[in-house]
Amino acid sequence: MMAHRLIRAAKAGLCRLMFCLSLVISLSLASFVTHADQSTDYEALFKASADNAALSKLVTRLGGGESARGEFTQSRYLKVLKKPLVSHGEFLYQDKLGIAWLQTAPFPSGLVLTQNTLVQIDADGHRQISHADENPQAGAMAQMMPNLMSALLSGDLAPLEAQFTLHLIQQADCWQLGLEPIDPLIKQAMPRIVLKGGEQLESLSLLDSRGDLSVIEFNSLAQRPLTADELAYFRLDSEPRPATEAR
Repeated sequence: MMAHRLIRAAKAGLCRLMFCLSLVISLSLASFVTHADQSTDYEALFKASADNAALSKLVTRLGGGESARGEFTQSRYLKVLKKPLVSHGEFLYQDKLGIAWLQTAPFPSGLVLTQNTLVQIDADGHRQISHADENPQAGAMAQMMPNLMSALLSGDLAPLEAQFTLHLIQQADCWQLGLEPIDPLIKQAMPRIVLKGGEQLESLSLLDSRGDLSVIEFNSLAQRPLTADELAYFRLDSEPRPATEAR
């Protein structure tokens, strides 16, 4: 019994640690190549300012809604490896509920942020629930990520100004929004975030404090009500549910 409890505690601790390092990215997601050139690409962005007029123009371009579904491809780059490992899946967003990241390859897994709670779903559908207040840094990120996605998908950027220093480069057919977290706990783990798009959000890049980089590309983004099956991912119980299901 004691050994079982220790194993469960270790798993919970690992889950929270990976959450802090990966910022709501599924635990199976992979690793990185040297990318000094990719990091410096953003220097011009983080020297640019974002005034109210420019942000209002971006809000108009984004439009928005209360819920959305899309597909993602994530590439993670670590300096210690020569090739990035790539993962694929879908994400679900529901205002007031949160975000579900549902990986389909290289193997099924799920990570759901809802009501300051982290729900990890394994390939067999088993759910492990961790509360954000068990770890201050994880708690800060658990609040940040849904707010970030909500702002970009709903077209309401005002809440971001309380959490980030904003930088914006906007052209006729594309835009880049750079975010530097104000919260020291978040800034320590993830000092810079870059979002890119045109008429909608196309990619999210996370630059961590060690200089590593995660790039998430979004496809087939549809702003529509979630189905009952999709909403079920946000429930807070431990009953099994497949990490990914055929749509």
